[in-house]
Amino acid sequence: MNESDLIEQIYGTVADSGRWPEVIVRIADYLGAIGGMVLSMSPEGRVRAVYGRLSEERAKIYEQHYVWNPWALVMRDVPTEKVVVANDHLPPGAIFKTAHYADVLAPQGIENALQTKHKALLRGGGYGGFGFYLSSGGSEHAQHSAARLQRLVPHLGRALDVTMEMGRVAGGPQQLAAVLNIMPNAALLLDARGHIIHANLAAESLLGAGDGLSFDRDGRLQLAAVLPAESGALTRALALALDVAAGASIALAEPVRITRPSGAAPLVVIPIPLPPPAFALWELSDTGRVLVLIVDPSAQSGSAASILRKAFGLTATEARVAALVGSGLGGPQTAQVLGIAPATVKTHLARCFEKIGIRSQVQLAQIIASLPVDSQPNGTG
Repeated sequence: MNESDLIEQIYGTVADSGRWPEVIVRIADYLGAIGGMVLSMSPEGRVRAVYGRLSEERAKIYEQHYVWNPWALVMRDVPTEKVVVANDHLPPGAIFKTAHYADVLAPQGIENALQTKHKALLRGGGYGGFGFYLSSGGSEHAQHSAARLQRLVPHLGRALDVTMEMGRVAGGPQQLAAVLNIMPNAALLLDARGHIIHANLAAESLLGAGDGLSFDRDGRLQLAAVLPAESGALTRALALALDVAAGASIALAEPVRITRPSGAAPLVVIPIPLPPPAFALWELSDTGRVLVLIVDPSAQSGSAASILRKAFGLTATEARVAALVGSGLGGPQTAQVLGIAPATVKTHLARCFEKIGIRSQVQLAQIIASLPVDSQPNGTG
């Protein structure tokens, strides 16, 4: 493949980010390299990378133990967009004495590397750019390959910059935010750090009131004036959802009930992990990683009660009881919200079951979940 054809393929990644691994392999072939990658690494060693023809098993070992290896360290003082031959910046044979070489490089036949930093991938003192890895034979022609790569660097940089910008639209939070904005329930998007990157109007109103949940100074979700046990449960649930989104766990968090100092019905917080973006490096663009739904039974119950009353001939109080219980409240909490005795709640609930034709709270909850939204409830009593 000649250089002009390769440049055309590089820019083809703009239209299809899924082609980056293929293009990395084609560049590796052009350079006489075993394989390559494009990555961004935080100062703490968190890696986001796209690999081309490198061992997945060895890539995991690299990410877990060797991100700040001798080759990465020599790049700290190298200007961006400049291609270097990694071993030229180390004492002769130094790389072969490292555990990084024994565990990651040697099993793949890698003995040298061509590396270049890219500005858009350098974050907070971290490291990021392109790397292509040479065998012993390829290392003999490293300078020639470095010159070839240097001519490609401007095109790689432009294509990657546009790909990253496309991620802000196609893979970023904008599409999810648009969906959230038409949802009647309070909903938030959290990034990989657990910071709120979008809150719809219902969530802004709810959190602004500080009644159970609020924003903290960093824009993260935080409990306000509630039991410490609830604070810990929320933190754990959000952390677990982030772990699932990052692929570090498969255990889904249970919904968390949040007490409200005002005495209103408790909120129910449901963290939902989101699938990873199509292009791994889009995670650097503050993409949403967890969707947080906040269910406010007292807000929902008016609409649900109105529909239940009309559909099943319930009385006003029966409809309110059915709406609250079906939204997740227990009998005592429902009694507290409505100002009636728990025994009265049981009586009304039994009548609701009979009129609706169901036998359990689970069936009631399924009916409530399937109801359309009525933004102007009427006759709820």
